[in-house]
Amino acid sequence: MDRELLKTTEREVDEATMLQFEKGYLWEVALSMAFGEKATTRPGEVELDGIIGSPDGILCRGDIKKRGSILLIEEYKCTALSAESTPANNWKWLMQVKGYCKMLGVRKCVFRVLHHVAIMRDPANAYAPWELVFTQDEIDENWQAILNHKKVMEARDGRTM
Repeated sequence: MDRELLKTTEREVDEATMLQFEKGYLWEVALSMAFGEKATTRPGEVELDGIIGSPDGILCRGDIKKRGSILLIEEYKCTALSAESTPANNWKWLMQVKGYCKMLGVRKCVFRVLHHVAIMRDPANAYAPWELVFTQDEIDENWQAILNHKKVMEARDGRTM
């Protein structure tokens, strides 16, 4: 969506970028295992309006199969961004998690962010959990943007909704 809608240029997916993706994946797996033993559950893929998402974790009260029992979504990020960079000012992360909130009918998210570059320089700030609560309007507006992007991509690819 970054490249398509905002016409920004992102760097090529080179070896360094692939290694960053791998770090993020390892962080996600490690936290999924650690928190899965305590409180959260990895839900697998969820779908709404033809959009598929896969939240890293959900915190439930009672039976996971009852959507009304989901209390919040967890999202795990390992990033080279500065420790001063928060989920609240990262539009890509916000768009992603607000989409998950819409899919699962919740308004709260906890980001667990590891700023791996800060581990040596600023270890006290290298890891932080961030709790965000969205209004229903924020979630609905975000979902409309996602659906609009879906239409653009389908039109570009010659498909119809």
